[in-house]
Amino acid sequence: MKYLFWRGQSLYCRYPIPSKPESYPLGIYSTGTPLDRQRCLRSGEQAISEIRVFLAQGKPFEIKEGGIFEIKEMPKEEPKKYRPKYGRLVGRYWYFHLRFTKSAESERYHLIHSLRKFGQEYADEIYREDVELWLNEMKGRGDSINAINNRFSYLRATYRYANGENNPKWIFNYNPLRSLKSLPGANIRTFVLTKEKFERNYEFLIKRNPRFALFYLALWETGRRPWEASQYCWEMIREVMINGERVHILSIPPMIAKMDDFDTLPISPRLWSEISQLGYRHGLIFRNEDGQRWLQWSCHKASLEKAFGADCGWIRDCRRGMVTHKTEIEGCDPLHVRAVSGHRSNSVFERYRIGNIKNILKVINPPTNGEQSGDLPLKIG
Repeated sequence: MKYLFWRGQSLYCRYPIPSKPESYPLGIYSTGTPLDRQRCLRSGEQAISEIRVFLAQGKPFEIKEGGIFEIKEMPKEEPKKYRPKYGRLVGRYWYFHLRFTKSAESERYHLIHSLRKFGQEYADEIYREDVELWLNEMKGRGDSINAINNRFSYLRATYRYANGENNPKWIFNYNPLRSLKSLPGANIRTFVLTKEKFERNYEFLIKRNPRFALFYLALWETGRRPWEASQYCWEMIREVMINGERVHILSIPPMIAKMDDFDTLPISPRLWSEISQLGYRHGLIFRNEDGQRWLQWSCHKASLEKAFGADCGWIRDCRRGMVTHKTEIEGCDPLHVRAVSGHRSNSVFERYRIGNIKNILKVINPPTNGEQSGDLPLKIG
């Protein structure tokens, strides 16, 4: 009776058990008669003996009505192998990653092509030969190498994201594209919008639509992406003093800058002289006739092509032309030009810098008779 006591008609025990309270029921109940209470006490002593044995052997047990029961460990089931279909990988890649990127809406269509081909197939049953056959089929249909490589890059990105999931149960360690390369022969646009061609286009656009001409000028002066420049607001403009000179800058927030970080962009005197003449000082700086951001400009492009031909130079050519003009014609430090244009990596910046011919000419044809190296003209495009 050292460890046993009654609470009403239920027999309780004080024998110490780890993770149990100081007193606990044994699941033994009496009818109240003296003989039955003695029977319950004998059952209680037997229960304490069993508890001691289980504790000494380190076996798990459970106290229930009718006695002490040993808990038998169930064999651990091996986790089911994560074997998704390719469409499932694309869904996770889109939902948890791609839709949060700034270019999600414009780049989502690249995934549609691989989904049509492999969407219903298990991802671990897509082999390198299948991907090579898919690439060659698109090439045989006449699709451009650039378009095929874009679709292939998103197929690669889907597998790369699946192999780096944070949740261990979703990790997918198979990649059929591990050593597969993009198709060779991709076209890199080498057309350079020279300053002379830009001024010609700018004067032409001013007569047709001064609002769009201002946006076109901003793309040339800043070298920034159209998607970004179209969202610049008056609230971003700051006026600072640098070396005693009053300078206007744009303080670009992370939600607009592609680098996902705060960025500072100086405004050229020419661009500021045009901006300062605007009759409004709130909302978007470069707005269309409806007061919204510029999203469609096909009519202006068509008019330029009709007037000056297909190589008149267009929106993306402003970014490429600005980089080339500043580095190759004006001789600015490429590191500083890259900071202005906002290129994320140097490899992409060098693709936009199409003017190395001038620097090569300096090597094979050095200036003579007092000529300055800057006098060599750039004749490209």
